[in-house]
Amino acid sequence: MAAVLASIPIVSVLSMMMMFHEGQTAMEISAFARDIVWLLIPSLLMFIVMPWLIESRSWDFYPALAAGLACTVTGYFVMVQAMERFGLSA
Repeated sequence: MAAVLASIPIVSVLSMMMMFHEGQTAMEISAFARDIVWLLIPSLLMFIVMPWLIESRSWDFYPALAAGLACTVTGYFVMVQAMERFGLSA
């Protein structure tokens, strides 16, 4: 049950609501939501790498978390570069 609650995109929903109330158009909010979809891909790296390091490589929690976060940051950098190259927003 905790994983279900943690997976709710509350920050994204609140951000879109705030954007709307600050006068952003529906098209701008739609572009924001589309960018979020593309940037979910690198954020998944942490949830793949960290458990793999802990379960398969017997890493301690904090080193595995740091490695997972490093992979995510690298993934964000690569994804933003790819989005710019292919004409997607970000």
